[in-house]
Amino acid sequence: MAPVMRSLLFTPANRPQAFAKALDAGADCVCLDLEDAVPPDAKCASRPGALDFLAKAGADGPLRAVRVNALPCAAGARDLAALADLAPRAGLVMLPKVASAAEVQLVASIFDEIGSDTGLVALVETPEGLSAVAEIAGSSDRLRALMFGGVDLSAALGADMTSDTMRVARARVVQAARAAGCDVLDVPELDFRDTEKVQQAAQNAAANGFTGKAAIHPANLVAINAAFTPTSVEIVHALKIIKAFEAAPNGLVVLDGKLIEAPVIKGMRKRIAIARAAGVL
Repeated sequence: MAPVMRSLLFTPANRPQAFAKALDAGADCVCLDLEDAVPPDAKCASRPGALDFLAKAGADGPLRAVRVNALPCAAGARDLAALADLAPRAGLVMLPKVASAAEVQLVASIFDEIGSDTGLVALVETPEGLSAVAEIAGSSDRLRALMFGGVDLSAALGADMTSDTMRVARARVVQAARAAGCDVLDVPELDFRDTEKVQQAAQNAAANGFTGKAAIHPANLVAINAAFTPTSVEIVHALKIIKAFEAAPNGLVVLDGKLIEAPVIKGMRKRIAIARAAGVL
């Protein structure tokens, strides 16, 4: 079973002194950011440290990831060339501003050629990416997750984050990811010092079908992990349904007067898998 990814902590790739602290912060995944967090004149200097971080993926601790620069730019091309030379054995590479399935497939084909088992995360944060989100979600077996890039998408669409336009966009990303069977991560809460706001945003994301949420500050991780971890009541309920289903001779389950159908069983098994991966069962 793939490791659980309830939380992803972004850490600037030009701050190597923060890497160890980020790994100990409690995130399921730590993603060094070579894109937005690093100024243009510091990207080349930051790249070796970020790739060395990724090269240690697979060891104990959280998942390791690196967000590279967008492929249709010089910095992104240099990142991709460096990854091809490194040939990382594990971990994740996050691709920003993905506009088409072809971008994911390009990187996947390079990783196939070099024999790397590194997975991919596609950031959907442009109108073009949103238009192609279903194709992106189904583009490669390497794709571990989609991430909803709400801030950039909101600006590109000229729509407020709380608008109907953005609610529809969020739903489309969730639907595409779920249909493709991959995880789907929500955008970080930029008002990260407001603990209550972070908690509400994480709970809202979970209620709307996201499987995890990104963060830009370690203080947000407790609330995010809690929002995406089944409670003891939910675990007991899921186990009860699964037990009844497995005991039914014809696959037809009626529990507490309610018919339990196959999609519910699948959801309950997924809930138990998350609980086990998160270490609460």
